[in-house]
Amino acid sequence: MKPGRRPAAGAWSVTVIVAVGFAACGGGAATPSDGGGVDTAMDTAVMPSCDGSCTIRFASSAEWIVYDGDPAQNPAAHPLGPAQAVCLNATSPPSCPSGAVLYGFGGTGWGQDLLIVPDAIWIWGPGVTGTDQADLKKFFFSKTFNLGKMPSGRITLSADDAAEVRVNGAPVDTVGSVTDQSEAAISGSTLTTFDIAPRLTPGLNTITIAAQNGPASFAGCVPSCTYKNNPAAVVFGGSLTYH
Repeated sequence: MKPGRRPAAGAWSVTVIVAVGFAACGGGAATPSDGGGVDTAMDTAVMPSCDGSCTIRFASSAEWIVYDGDPAQNPAAHPLGPAQAVCLNATSPPSCPSGAVLYGFGGTGWGQDLLIVPDAIWIWGPGVTGTDQADLKKFFFSKTFNLGKMPSGRITLSADDAAEVRVNGAPVDTVGSVTDQSEAAISGSTLTTFDIAPRLTPGLNTITIAAQNGPASFAGCVPSCTYKNNPAAVVFGGSLTYH
């Protein structure tokens, strides 16, 4: 992100591998989707029981575990810890949660309306601060869900600067870029939705967002940038349905 850049309103993009927290219906037991009830149970190892169509909702939060690789592709990928909330500064984005890491960025951004991804917050790797080296840093955000028959799902996300959505180690689609600054700008200011149904199967499913920051040239740093000048994050949310 270039210093002082203001993303266009309503735009999003991301290159990320992400794990997302979810809510199961009915206090840990999924309920029929026409019942409308959703709670915040986080145990993905147990498939909630329900009658009819069941829906699990998820959103980017500290419930997603961060890795140095895609755990669905590489069993040797190391968990780095839970994702942490990050903000450009105390007022940007407007929804900056209490306790989030503030990069100290001098501009504005990440102002997308997150109503279509309720409870989602901008996240990045654990332990990162505004004074850490930021150029081309990459993290994998991952979470596993247990689904029943005929699973389907969607994910909506935005990233600064790029992200790839993967399900069970297989790519779904990408947003943003670490080589094209205009694509990265669109990614960081626009929400993009992907259908992940073709990659889902009954049983355990791992959703991963592989996210990467852009190079120093995106922010005009010489020779390198910290997160204060070249911030990075991803935000996402979605739902999974099964019978």
